Amino acid sequence: MLSEQMLPSIFIFIAAILLLVLQGNGVFRTTPIAAWSSYIVLGAWALFVLVFIITFLAAYLTYVNYLFMLDTDALKIRRGILSKEEIAIPYRQIQDVDVDQSISDRIWGVARLAILTAGQEKTGEGNDESEGIFPAIDRVLAESLQTELLKRADIEKVTDEK
Repeated sequence: MLSEQMLPSIFIFIAAILLLVLQGNGVFRTTPIAAWSSYIVLGAWALFVLVFIITFLAAYLTYVNYLFMLDTDALKIRRGILSKEEIAIPYRQIQDVDVDQSISDRIWGVARLAILTAGQEKTGEGNDESEGIFPAIDRVLAESLQTELLKRADIEKVTDEK
């Protein structure tokens, strides 16, 4: 999640590095923008820092405003920054709970938890149509939540042991 939201700042960072290299190699000396090249590079760096801060702040606010509660008969999720959304997933409708980690998730120590409910098809990796998606949750918490939800839904966890 975080890495997907940070793509614009990564592209701006690469452009700023490229502009800095081009300026250092003297590419701008023979062009009409030679006098402005320092300001262009400085502007690219400032834009990178601004986009990075905004993206990081938005990702952080999304993360801290994603709350859940294991109730007696359902998993309740409250999410949203400006418009709050609250959903309840009854345990009897839970068919599977998947915990996935991408490379960036491993770096940050988080995982993606997806809850497959009755009436949904498992579309492979990234079932984003589900209401029960935790895009970034602590890996240990995700695994314990997976175990607890499967227990409450009375489903056995399938493991790949050989």
